[in-house]
Amino acid sequence: MAVRLLVPVPVGMADNNDGSRLLCLVGADARVVHDAAVPFWRYVVETYPSVRPGHHCEPYPSTMVVPAWLAAEIHKYVLGLSGAVDLRELAVEYCLIAGFVVWGAARLVRGLRIVPRAVVLGALFLILAEATFADYANSPYTETAALWGLAVFAVAGVAAMTKGPAQHAAYVIAWLSALFAVGAKVETLTLVVPLGAFFAVRKMEWGRLSGGRRSRVIPMLAVASLLGMAMWQGGAFGGGPHDQQTNTRNELTMALMPLSDDPGTVATGLGLPRSFGSYSGTSIWSEHPIQQDPAFDASRVTLPRIGGYLATHPRLTARVLASGSGPFLRMFRTGYYIGDYTKADSQGRSQREDHRVAVISWVAHHFAWIGFGGILAYWTACFVGAAVFRRRSEKGTLRHSFATVALVLAASSVIQYLTAVFGEGNEVTKHLVISLFCATLAPLWIFAAGFARSALPESAPEPVAARVWSDGSVTAVEAVEVDEVDVFSARNALPKFPGEATA
Repeated sequence: MAVRLLVPVPVGMADNNDGSRLLCLVGADARVVHDAAVPFWRYVVETYPSVRPGHHCEPYPSTMVVPAWLAAEIHKYVLGLSGAVDLRELAVEYCLIAGFVVWGAARLVRGLRIVPRAVVLGALFLILAEATFADYANSPYTETAALWGLAVFAVAGVAAMTKGPAQHAAYVIAWLSALFAVGAKVETLTLVVPLGAFFAVRKMEWGRLSGGRRSRVIPMLAVASLLGMAMWQGGAFGGGPHDQQTNTRNELTMALMPLSDDPGTVATGLGLPRSFGSYSGTSIWSEHPIQQDPAFDASRVTLPRIGGYLATHPRLTARVLASGSGPFLRMFRTGYYIGDYTKADSQGRSQREDHRVAVISWVAHHFAWIGFGGILAYWTACFVGAAVFRRRSEKGTLRHSFATVALVLAASSVIQYLTAVFGEGNEVTKHLVISLFCATLAPLWIFAAGFARSALPESAPEPVAARVWSDGSVTAVEAVEVDEVDVFSARNALPKFPGEATA
């Protein structure tokens, strides 16, 4: 993975002016490195200087602060380098995450035949190394946390459901990775639904918390913590509402109005003047944005009100729903506005596309003609395939575990698609990355379920040793239950006197 990301030159994702929210929290100044020669979104900038003393950072809840802070600490106190952080240090962290995920998957599929095992592990690396996903590792974006969390959960979740000595440790890792994914950013809080369901519907026997209702204690703690993380992202404890207002206003002017037959009707439907239809196609960062109009009423443009309007206008709802199919299938491969090479290595050409490992996006791009109907059929196939394998296998088996996690991943893909198209009118492509990631992992896990064992092994009979002895005229055989140590001793025993034999 390090070779894929850093050799011969680093690749990543350029800052689109959002990166300062994360970098500022770890003491890095993202704004001073950009100017007319190196504008935002065009080139990847690796190193960032420290912020000035007394600099105020915008509150920005995200679990991505943890790995970013770790990289900054290593940068300053372990490597002793100047500045606050180097994004390549985040790329190295991703390499470790990818290594852990592939190692965990290799442990899970070690019982499969060689061909399906090679397919699972090879395809898993192609997904983790895909340009659409891996480039986030070398960037200041918080989607990275969701990608990391879901990648670890995909493996740990299977191990947590499979009977074995590492089941409890895997459960804790799956729990922490789910928290990490839900808390990545405000758009990922909806992951609490499929991930919370994963923990809520199964018991966890652990020590004294075993049997009856006590086996529900740990799952309920997991669900409660996930709900708390989602509330944190939603602004229940501060932060969050600013992002929600931004996203809601962009959804109105950049999605609902442009997709409607009459933008003015959408404005009046929300209680705004009909003249506000002229803001169709603009954003809150336009020269004259909608929120600066004296007649603008912020209480009229909220997520619940937009949801109510769409509920009564199914035709517009269907158009918004289908509008994400293009970005979903074309991914980042068609003229995406964020560059992924550093300026020194891009030979003056901005917005170059990283094609080092882009198998998945290449395949998806060639199926872009199927539209939303094809996406719906794809999701349906994933749900049906996972459900069939899950129903035809015993709880605790590898097949049942792979199929269950595949269901969670497919549901995560659907709910993140809905979050992106209905919750963010701007940068839909960028916010669809979580849905894309889950959509690529789900069929791979279904494939693994198809080749995994579907039944628990039968309990082995008690070991038995036979003591054979003879008095010269009668031979007797006595069966004795023993453990492995006794068997070993019996195999090495010698007759103590003529006529006696031990087997």
